[in-house]
Amino acid sequence: MVGGVSLGVEGILLGRVLRLVGDALRACEAELDRELADSPVQLVRDLGQHVALAGGKRLRPILVLLGSALGGHAGPRATRLGCIVELLHTATLIHDDVVDEATLRRGRPSAHARFGIDASVLVGDHFYSRCMALLVRDADLAVMDALAGAMVSMTEAEVFQLERKRAGELSEADYLRIIRQKTATFMSACCRIGGLAGGLAADAVDALATYGERLGIAFQIIDDSLDFAADPARLGKAVGHDLREGKRTLPLIATLERATPEERAHILGTLGRPGVLDVDVAEVWRLVKVYDGVGYAVSRASAYAAAGVAALDRVPGSEAREILGLIAEYVIHRDR
Repeated sequence: MVGGVSLGVEGILLGRVLRLVGDALRACEAELDRELADSPVQLVRDLGQHVALAGGKRLRPILVLLGSALGGHAGPRATRLGCIVELLHTATLIHDDVVDEATLRRGRPSAHARFGIDASVLVGDHFYSRCMALLVRDADLAVMDALAGAMVSMTEAEVFQLERKRAGELSEADYLRIIRQKTATFMSACCRIGGLAGGLAADAVDALATYGERLGIAFQIIDDSLDFAADPARLGKAVGHDLREGKRTLPLIATLERATPEERAHILGTLGRPGVLDVDVAEVWRLVKVYDGVGYAVSRASAYAAAGVAALDRVPGSEAREILGLIAEYVIHRDR
């Protein structure tokens, strides 16, 4: 249940991840810290340190390491690839916060709130560039192709999302296209490069990539649903932010489809309006609850997560595969 207690699943999951790939994950974290701070420019180091201290779930490097562990090769190369994907994720978050005008990231001031928009855009570009340099050093064309393809997909989706926002229109199909290209393609690439690093057969690598795509769609649907249901203290950002900036996520899209014309007019009038009042936000939240927008979104996310787990049937059975299944369960039940 979105907003419910997920500590049981989260604790079990974390324990099993650390037992299997804990050393590699800690090495990945240390390498990431070095990359974020490795510049002769003080502002790059300061912003990188600010981002590093915010922490995060490290889901993307975990997917790389588990994919590699499926082939029995969660070694130094998998650690480097895990660092690369988290560095790339960091760059996307810095830029996303600028575009979204988000003031908080994981409970702390966002990079642009602390250092300014100009610094955040430029340092985000720098981290993108470092990712490319590290990929060239790794010199695996299949890995490069997977991550480069994900980067093209993510940036295109950002522009498409902006286009739909300016048009004031976003269907459920549009929404799913955006999250597939922004979140799911990247998670799919993380799973794919993990399988490649682990030396898995082509069919197993493709199955991992399918799992990652389905997991990514479920992850983003739940992430968007938390804006209507989460505890701000645990979520690490203000709830209702998506609504205030005019974002149409799946709970809201479902509510708009079910609402009366008058209710729909109120919601559309509230979306993204400058200086929107708390009472208007509360009314939209009430309507989302009345029409079970979050419940609809969670059911859709659950179906995608189940499809991802089903794809793992083509992957060799192991503890790593069991943990991937547990991750899918956690994604649905998480509250932050």
